[in-house]
Amino acid sequence: MNRNKIGVSILVLATLLVGMVLIPAVSAQEEKDYFVTAEEAFKHANANMISFIAADAPGFENWTGAFIDPNPLEFYDINSKKLFYQFSVYKENILIGRIDVCADKTLGASVNNIEFDPEPFKAAEAMERSIEITKSEYPDGKIKSTNMVVYSYPKIGAMTVVKDKTTGDEYRIFVDGYTLEGVEDKPATETEPGVWSMYDHLLKNGKDGFVEIL
Repeated sequence: MNRNKIGVSILVLATLLVGMVLIPAVSAQEEKDYFVTAEEAFKHANANMISFIAADAPGFENWTGAFIDPNPLEFYDINSKKLFYQFSVYKENILIGRIDVCADKTLGASVNNIEFDPEPFKAAEAMERSIEITKSEYPDGKIKSTNMVVYSYPKIGAMTVVKDKTTGDEYRIFVDGYTLEGVEDKPATETEPGVWSMYDHLLKNGKDGFVEIL
């Protein structure tokens, strides 16, 4: 769907403003608990969608009559911190969009990403594949967790954390959510694929550049 740059800029600004209203700025001195529940995130997603539809925002022309699935997919950072809840938007039982709401108030405005006509990815298959590879490479290891992660923004996939029962060392197995191919656990560079922490980047550099309307 084509949209001019002015329309997208207005929409990004609106997203930031709505998010700032829904999740006020907090400081370490004022509040200790920055966690956002799935129920709270669902309210934020609905509020943003209703606001954009009512304002005839670019890209939302076809969203009138749409509804949000209240059961989100949870995405984590590679350091196992929860990043955001991804809500699917349907119209006449057809997936027409996704809304990502931050699970941590320290990461900035509530909405991290709004996507139109998204390409389906294979969450269940990626997690199953990640577990299969882990069991093959670490047959005596103890699997601690398997989650969907943002391993190299905007790339997503599954991550299984396994602990060596003898040494106590932990290892991570990554599988891309679209290709189902394994991803090497090494720092990503400009020329080489790998993984990096979106959570750490946001805390260090702020949220500029991460609120996207796709």
